[in-house]
Amino acid sequence: MRHFLVTGLILMCVGCANVQQSPEASLYQRIGGKPMLTRLSNQTLDIVSKDPRTSHSFEGVKMSTLKQSLADFLCVKTGGDCIYEGETMKNAHKESQISMAEYEIMVDVLRQRMDQNGVGTSEKNQLLKILAPMKRDVVTR
Repeated sequence: MRHFLVTGLILMCVGCANVQQSPEASLYQRIGGKPMLTRLSNQTLDIVSKDPRTSHSFEGVKMSTLKQSLADFLCVKTGGDCIYEGETMKNAHKESQISMAEYEIMVDVLRQRMDQNGVGTSEKNQLLKILAPMKRDVVTR
């Protein structure tokens, strides 16, 4: 009887150890992976590229390439296993003449798209926190 009790306790402890050691899902996984990041990228860029307040930044830009690049960028930044082959934020935006107001519009549209697509508050805030330091590289006027 004692042997069964000891064996049971050992199995319970092993089970507890496995639960405690399992890593938390990455932001990439919790946000919905590549499908959600692609959707957010496409929707956000569709809106800001047509908004008269921000559209000048997208003149002459191949939108399909930009959408894919943004989705890959977000994938990498959230812990996905994608490859981002685009420019640094600084190089990509150095001649764009993006104002603080335009930057804030883009962030607001992204926030709205995350809300519309059911991204959780924690995940939304975590992504925005990751992107926030890039403001100094994007805003050039």
